[in-house]
Amino acid sequence: MSITSTLISRAREIAPLVAAEAENTDRNGAISDKVIDAFCDAQLLEILVPKRFGGHELNYETMARVVYEIAPHCTSTAWVLSFYIGHNFIHSLFPEKSQEEVFANRPYALTPGTVAPNFSLTPVDGGYIANGRSSWNSGSSRCDWFLNNGLVKIEGQPPTMRCFFVRAKHANIIDNWNVAGMKGTSSGDIELKDVFVPEYHTTETLGLLGGTSPGSLIHKTPIYSMPLLPFVLGEVMPVVVGAYRGAANDFKKLTEERFTTFTSAKVLSKQTAQMRIGHGQTGAALAEAMLENYIAEIDRADVDRFKPLEARAAAKSKVSMVTDFCSSGINYLFKGAGAGAWRNESSLQRFFRDLNMLTVHGFLDLEVATETYGRILVGLPPESPL
Repeated sequence: MSITSTLISRAREIAPLVAAEAENTDRNGAISDKVIDAFCDAQLLEILVPKRFGGHELNYETMARVVYEIAPHCTSTAWVLSFYIGHNFIHSLFPEKSQEEVFANRPYALTPGTVAPNFSLTPVDGGYIANGRSSWNSGSSRCDWFLNNGLVKIEGQPPTMRCFFVRAKHANIIDNWNVAGMKGTSSGDIELKDVFVPEYHTTETLGLLGGTSPGSLIHKTPIYSMPLLPFVLGEVMPVVVGAYRGAANDFKKLTEERFTTFTSAKVLSKQTAQMRIGHGQTGAALAEAMLENYIAEIDRADVDRFKPLEARAAAKSKVSMVTDFCSSGINYLFKGAGAGAWRNESSLQRFFRDLNMLTVHGFLDLEVATETYGRILVGLPPESPL
């Protein structure tokens, strides 16, 4: 059995634990240590870490298929797992000294964070002083490092952006994740106050976005030379597609077991229920086909294909549209699931809340994504980062 098949099989074996913990994950606002330990023990987090640091140095397909095994059981858990795996990939794009330090004791790190430029970076000898506050740090309940982005302002020069890592112990983690959807992702704020960041734990944001990071010069596997945005969007694809599959299967099971309130007739005998079952199963299959298409684009295409802004904008528009498609499909199922589906123990209402929240995510908002793509297609500059 290949290492890819082994890792997918391990994720499949962990999935029942994820399902059993899903309600508590949602209620507690975080994934349990038991689940995170299972991911670590199964060696899932090092899928994209270079072999020289003890990782598997595999491909996007492996990551996507592993995350997809988890997503039909808990959107929040799959989301955090995808970020943990993806941010280990981003560690691998930083300067060599940064990678040596991060992977010194084990071939992965637990690293939440974002690439939104929420911090100020003041140049000092050997690095920068970071100050500011950021939101949406998924997985912050259990972490070693944080991924951040900051503005460097030097008098007389235009501001530049640098991504950087800081150890979790230097961040003030703020427990303010009070939301209606994606509740189990522990995506609260962090604050940095006069934190020193060594130069080697930073890199130019434009280099990451353009596929010319320090890691692209160190590691020869093509994925390390890929522009960052198509990969980051790829983290989301198996989560939303898997959630649609989970909702479609849950709706079918629920409908097979339901009886109407006043007549005690089987709901399954209703034509509208039969239509919704067919709609859900077909929609989930179409979403899976779109995921397969995206896997092929990432892993089998020349990474230089994503260097033009138009290609990156197209990828963002595509993933946003898939997210909207999956959310709309789940909404249609939910309307036919009855009032009982609103109970907290119902996984269907979690999928409903989670996917509706993801449709307004900064990277996944369909109107923003299609506007950006349209602007580029008619010769106008983009107004959001690519």
